[in-house]
Amino acid sequence: MNSEPQRAQPETGQPEKITVPVQATAVTAGQADAPGPHARILILEDEAWDAALAQRLLVGAGLQLTAVVVDTKALFIEQLADFRPDVILSDYHLPGFTGQEALKIAQELKPDIPFIIWSGVLGDEAAVELIKQGATDYVLKDRPARLPTVILRALAEVERRARLAQLEYQLQQAQRLASLGQLVAAEDAMTHVRRLLSTARGEATATEPAS
Repeated sequence: MNSEPQRAQPETGQPEKITVPVQATAVTAGQADAPGPHARILILEDEAWDAALAQRLLVGAGLQLTAVVVDTKALFIEQLADFRPDVILSDYHLPGFTGQEALKIAQELKPDIPFIIWSGVLGDEAAVELIKQGATDYVLKDRPARLPTVILRALAEVERRARLAQLEYQLQQAQRLASLGQLVAAEDAMTHVRRLLSTARGEATATEPAS
């Protein structure tokens, strides 16, 4: 079976959109019965080999992947809106554009999307500064095996935050019922929501890396 991603032929001036079918993923223990998560990833990268390597690593880790690869500022901004990615993977140095500039744009337009720096030349000081500016994490290209873990952790954190926000909204609604005198329904709802919040926060604590 051909394990290479299926590539749509882009029109001139258009980003390259790559959809990796789930059957292209090498099945390992635990993957046959439970398909991996799906993610839409916007890759800002001017080296085709590095963009393909990132996708192979993610698919190999069980991620069902739809990717768009861009290499210019204009296409990056366009695809932030049109493609609506779940995560951004950005090289640090590109012709006429940098990962730092891309991070600033993403923070202004889509601050909730995880932004991962994918670089071969990033020093420790630059990496720390990018994290301070809002980058989620960084992966060095000479140590690419970290990439799936970093991406999956970022996606899990987004899901956790969304779940917490929904539960907190439900708690506010329960408190509103209480203020209107519907005490029995409000108390039942608040007990249920608090239990779910406690579970979600406990899961978050359990997944935090040890210092």
